Amino acid sequence: MIIVEDATGAILPRAEVTLQCAGQRDLRQVTDTQGTATFTAPDTAPCSATASAEGFVTATHIFAEESQVEIRLAVAANTQVTVSAGSEQLQANIPTAQGVLSEQQIAAIPFFNRATGFSDLITRTTPGVAADANGFAHPLGEHADTSISLDGQPITDQQAKVFSNQLDTNIIQSLTAITGAPPAEFGDKTSLVITVNARSGLGRRPSGTLSSEYGSFGTWGTGLVLGAGGKRWGNFVALHGEGSGRFLDSPEFVPLHDHGNSEGFFDRIDWQPGNKNLFHLNLGGSRSWFQTPNSYDTAAAEQDQRSQIRNANIAFGWNYIFSPSLLAAFTPFYRHEEAQYFPSANPLADTTATMAQNRMLTNTGFRLETVYAKGVHTAKIGGTYWHTLLHERFSIALTDPLYNAPCIDSAGNSIVAPGISDSSDCAKEDYTANPAFLANLLPYDLTRGGTLYDFDQTADIEQAAFYAQDDIKWGHWLLSPGLRYDIYNGLSRGRQIQPRLGIGYRLGSTLLRGSYARLYETPYNENLIFANESSADTTSKNPFATYRSEPVRPGTRNQFNIGFEQSFGNHLNVDADYYWKFTRTAFDFDTLFNTPITFSVAWRKSKIDGLALRVSLNDWHGLNAYSVMGHVRSRFFTPQVGGLIFGPPPPVPVFRIDHGEEFEQTTNFRYQLPSRLVGSHQLWIGGSWRYNSGLALPDTVPTYLDALQLTANQQAQMGLFCASERATPNYAIRECSPEAFGATRIRIPPYGTEDEDRNPVRVMPRTLFDLSVGNDNIFHTERFSVGAHVTAINLTNKDALYNFLSTFSGTHFIPPRTLQAGLSIRF
Repeated sequence: MIIVEDATGAILPRAEVTLQCAGQRDLRQVTDTQGTATFTAPDTAPCSATASAEGFVTATHIFAEESQVEIRLAVAANTQVTVSAGSEQLQANIPTAQGVLSEQQIAAIPFFNRATGFSDLITRTTPGVAADANGFAHPLGEHADTSISLDGQPITDQQAKVFSNQLDTNIIQSLTAITGAPPAEFGDKTSLVITVNARSGLGRRPSGTLSSEYGSFGTWGTGLVLGAGGKRWGNFVALHGEGSGRFLDSPEFVPLHDHGNSEGFFDRIDWQPGNKNLFHLNLGGSRSWFQTPNSYDTAAAEQDQRSQIRNANIAFGWNYIFSPSLLAAFTPFYRHEEAQYFPSANPLADTTATMAQNRMLTNTGFRLETVYAKGVHTAKIGGTYWHTLLHERFSIALTDPLYNAPCIDSAGNSIVAPGISDSSDCAKEDYTANPAFLANLLPYDLTRGGTLYDFDQTADIEQAAFYAQDDIKWGHWLLSPGLRYDIYNGLSRGRQIQPRLGIGYRLGSTLLRGSYARLYETPYNENLIFANESSADTTSKNPFATYRSEPVRPGTRNQFNIGFEQSFGNHLNVDADYYWKFTRTAFDFDTLFNTPITFSVAWRKSKIDGLALRVSLNDWHGLNAYSVMGHVRSRFFTPQVGGLIFGPPPPVPVFRIDHGEEFEQTTNFRYQLPSRLVGSHQLWIGGSWRYNSGLALPDTVPTYLDALQLTANQQAQMGLFCASERATPNYAIRECSPEAFGATRIRIPPYGTEDEDRNPVRVMPRTLFDLSVGNDNIFHTERFSVGAHVTAINLTNKDALYNFLSTFSGTHFIPPRTLQAGLSIRF
């Protein structure tokens, strides 16, 4: 068996291998998706195996008795350093769990809305990543703890739709998602590390694709990609625009006040002036505008809140090849994001509170790395520097007279009590003083003559990291030692040395592996200044932050992984990984009144363990399929040790946070109908099957008695019923026996069995099906083709929730059945 790899240890499919043995005819094969060419054992020795691939220096290995031969190909001096497998899958031969997607695999995945296409791509193709509303993705039990490397540019800020405009999936040439213990070159946010190689026009004849889609809820999308280049230059451009009447996930199954649109562009310019230098410049910009979805309650109040997000990005790349075994890469970058939130024209139409936001984040820095690949070693030494400027402006005031009422009645319910603004005056009207009344909020209560509270502050955050790592292939053994040192100087300070070690043993088509990583987790930048103004002191600068008195500090983590990868022939591959993560200072977010505005929270510690499993079937008689599965136990421990939370923290020492599910799986398939059945048509059928056991809902409705106190609309959202009686947006259930009580969309434990850790409230399990059919070449042409497809997302129109009244997320329904039709023109 011959295994062909590049200089970094990545397996090379579609490399040509020639086997020459004394006295026998030459044998030739092309490596499969695992980079392997298998020959019948020769009767004579010695033999020589010669491997060649486009863009690499041809290499020959002479052997006598080895049953397995590995050949590494160095990058040719006059070719681009980044190598892609096209429609095949690259699988790195390193002892950590990861998955690789090609451009063609990404194009086959149906998206409800291209504005969250990148998040959908990750949750549908990566094991252990739980989908949440509005493009949030929780990797391996953590909240959005994800790093993205785009052509070497590190991006560690959140990419959910309400925080930032996401990467356009049309620009991706290949994507690698590392779910195992990350190598030393990666840090900051490490539960999931995603490396993206953008498409390039270098050495490409002029070509492109114009696509357009339209579907349910007025959802539309259009995109244009163009690429062209020569031997020394290239340019790739992608433009996109999309809109929908269900732009964000809604608190109602039928969306109300939920229109939005987004637009963006990406341009990659490549220039190779000689054999040793390769330059590229990435330019990008995007904008989105969207309404905050209403519930029936907020719609009745005529609430009209909106948001706008704008992004700009510039990154330059310079690769210098000293020799076939030594190269250096330098990547300076600039990224700017601005998020604006607009209140209703009538402040009192905003329920609970009216607020405005203008938040800006500007991230500049550079990354410098040297790679040395020779013999059994592939070593990397490098560093990264970031400088992030934060500017946060807020205006906020209460609009609900019951939210911070000075008085309560004899039943303990808040009352308006007109004319009373001091709880000491409640007895004069035969009321009782409210023990939860916060006097420092009174000046900012519009229902009691208050005004807006204004916040306007800036902050600088500087980070630096240095790392060294080596991937060693020694016989059947794979070793990946590394060391990283992080420095964080922000609103809090810290530094950490982080050893990393991965060990693998490959025997034939089996890889056994284990790894350890010490990790340094830095706070989220979004709304970090406001969150750090929290204080239990009523004289605080931030009167709305009453549950914490410390800044958010970096956290430390010890992570352990064990797993295996097993190939069965040329088509079937299984990859499984079990992980344990122990974190001190574990991060999350708190949502402000079910709006897209959230603030950082830190808890004392977390303990997370789980299983990530991937099964892939590659090109078996026209069928490609893969299934990703995950199981997560995500346990967080109080007290809160930093940041801002708007309600009281969970009253228990440990709770299940809404970052993971007991079991989730997604199975995707695409079948290309054979030409003997459809002739020259390129007909295909694809689909997916998704099962989610449901996110935990900490401190939401721990007993059925709590559910009986909710508003009518909240009860309707959870699907509350008492025997045959059902709650509606206009009718609330106030009495019910435990035996007759139930809910169709959330799972409340039977009375007396609730436990925030062992038996928490959860969203009800859901099963979703998507189906697509299409023809990629309707008119049977070669240089110019027209394709069309029809897609049904949530085919059975499943009525289910992502979350419900979550302190950390709010309430959101999954998208109802959505029908889409698309047309594409390739030229």
